[in-house]
Amino acid sequence: MDEEPNVAAAVRAAAAGDQRPFTALVQRYIRTATLLATQLTGDADDADDIVQDAFTVVYTNAASFDESRPFAPWLYGIVRRLAQKRRIRTMRRARLLSIFGRSAERSSSANEQEHRLLQHIDVDLRSRDLWAAMQALPSMQRVCFDLVVMRQMAISEVAAMHDIAESTVRQHVFRARKALGRSVQREASDGAPGDIHDNSRDI
Repeated sequence: MDEEPNVAAAVRAAAAGDQRPFTALVQRYIRTATLLATQLTGDADDADDIVQDAFTVVYTNAASFDESRPFAPWLYGIVRRLAQKRRIRTMRRARLLSIFGRSAERSSSANEQEHRLLQHIDVDLRSRDLWAAMQALPSMQRVCFDLVVMRQMAISEVAAMHDIAESTVRQHVFRARKALGRSVQREASDGAPGDIHDNSRDI
């Protein structure tokens, strides 16, 4: 993934206490960082908090940034670590709630988070079987399909976000598309082959 030439300069400025270039850096990466945090936590509010904390960490530790390495993987790594800490806290809270007989409430909340995560999918997934097919996809297939196909993000960007190889992203998208295509085919009333049409066929 190509880095903008002013990224290193913005980080250097942050290290020197100048917030103006850093603000532009935040604007460049806040969308992808928030998408990543939302996928990792399933909660938009948690994602906003995580991204805010991540940029705070970046600003605070700007002087330690290695300019010989790309910025995006550093930022996304911070987001992943903060999301993991948030998930651990959430799981601990869920265990405590279950002790007091509130596990059903937690389950309902989890279902609502999953719905928010998937509700942007702009394909015909309204039948019970197709909705189940989306939910049944392995998590990385689902998130890679979301980012590459539905949000039209570059494969290199998705690879950096999740710290995986670009070839792995392509594989996840390919498998997700095929799985959903089979579900569409089964649902087609006229028996014609179905598929998820997208712009990722050349990946």
